[in-house]
Amino acid sequence: MPGFIIHLAEATMIMDYMERKPDSAWRQEFLLGSLLPDTKLGADKAVSHFWGPEHNEYIARAPELTSFLDKYGHRLDEPGILGYYAHLYLDEHYVNGYWPRILTFEDADGHPEPRKERIDRVELKHSGKVIPFNQFFSSEYYYGDYTRSNHWFVERYHIQAPEYRSLSGLNMDEVRSEDLKKILEELNYLCDKGKMGDEKDLKVFELTELETFALRTAESFLSHMKHLIHI
Repeated sequence: MPGFIIHLAEATMIMDYMERKPDSAWRQEFLLGSLLPDTKLGADKAVSHFWGPEHNEYIARAPELTSFLDKYGHRLDEPGILGYYAHLYLDEHYVNGYWPRILTFEDADGHPEPRKERIDRVELKHSGKVIPFNQFFSSEYYYGDYTRSNHWFVERYHIQAPEYRSLSGLNMDEVRSEDLKKILEELNYLCDKGKMGDEKDLKVFELTELETFALRTAESFLSHMKHLIHI
């Protein structure tokens, strides 16, 4: 899934497209909402991300957007709820669109394999490199690329962690707004970490393609939501 900085970058793009002023309460609550799904970990993350149980064994699980809309679609005019949906929307496009373009999980015979227990290796499509699966989610490859690209996105899109505020009217079963405090602490750390040039050492992602994906997903989200006259 995209990291905190990518989610906040995409949420910032959406707010810029909507011309919401940086200091507006609406924008700040939208940004906070876009971080809410990641306040849960482990089994609770499946609930906060609206993952269906039929894909429990898969390495990549996309949110079921219709499940979210069935429950909260009537509240999409609320910035926190809309931000939450923007997070799920990005995740769904990431799993079903972006990942298949840049990598393939394979079994020991080189066949595509989505099930975690049967994956042996990962093919990186840009380089053609094949790496052992047990090395992929590491600081050398996948997670390391997020660390190496974070500063570039922070500088390019003037990303700042939103200030914590209690979303008193949130009233969601899956998350609690007070859990955002831990996420915001991590975000403040990430925004201050790194330096320009780190992004030149990416091994899994290609920076321009990652940025284009985020931009196009933000545009697609707005097009998807244009029937809501509130926004």
